[in-house]
Amino acid sequence: MDKTQNKITITIMAMITVMIFFSLQGTVVFLFRLTGAGARLIPALVLSVLAAAAFIFFKIIKMPLSEIGFKAPERGTLKRLYYLIPLIVIALSGLIGGIDISQGIGYIIACLFYVLAIAVSEEIYFRGIICNIWKNSGYKKAVFISAALFGSCHILQAMADPNPLRTILAMCFAFFYGIAFAQIFLLTKSILPGIIIHAFHDFCSFIGNSVGSKADLILGIFQTIVILMFICITHFCILETGVRKEEKNESRKVC
Repeated sequence: MDKTQNKITITIMAMITVMIFFSLQGTVVFLFRLTGAGARLIPALVLSVLAAAAFIFFKIIKMPLSEIGFKAPERGTLKRLYYLIPLIVIALSGLIGGIDISQGIGYIIACLFYVLAIAVSEEIYFRGIICNIWKNSGYKKAVFISAALFGSCHILQAMADPNPLRTILAMCFAFFYGIAFAQIFLLTKSILPGIIIHAFHDFCSFIGNSVGSKADLILGIFQTIVILMFICITHFCILETGVRKEEKNESRKVC
């Protein structure tokens, strides 16, 4: 089996695993008619098993977790974390309608566990595994493949929301966010910053009050514009520069 075929096989296996577990957590909520904190804690347990499965697999094949980016960001990259401010702004915009405390503090804590389970599992599979194995084929290809699969995975939102338009918009937004998370991973060589930003964004979304359909549309447009600006700035000012430096260093070694 050649290297490309091996990458495709691993990608398919990772994607199938993610789809199974995310379908399972949605099915459990539906079948047992879970609501409130239970609708967050039980899915969190299911997704924790998804993350644990990856840890166990890498333990069995004796591959250090640092190989998939489960380590501190590469030295020097933390100085550039100011560029993460747009992502923080996007996350905080989800609280523009205030925090929903109607279901009690228990629900908010349950949401915290849930978003951590989502962030850890998705960053491991989409960035630590899929983006990681494709990066040697070019960082643009790695970013696109991981982001496209990340976005398509959000079709499962249709299980909870019968509105096809909202599902399509969620998939598109997830695709853009997938690009951003892949860029962060390739820049820092770590999935930890992505996990933190990912969890923070989802947490704000879950505990934020809705501001109405029209306001939600305007907010969505604002978030999309900001994420696109982040992607462009990160690509041209940070990643592209880094890739060119690496290519120059490689050419010097050859000479």
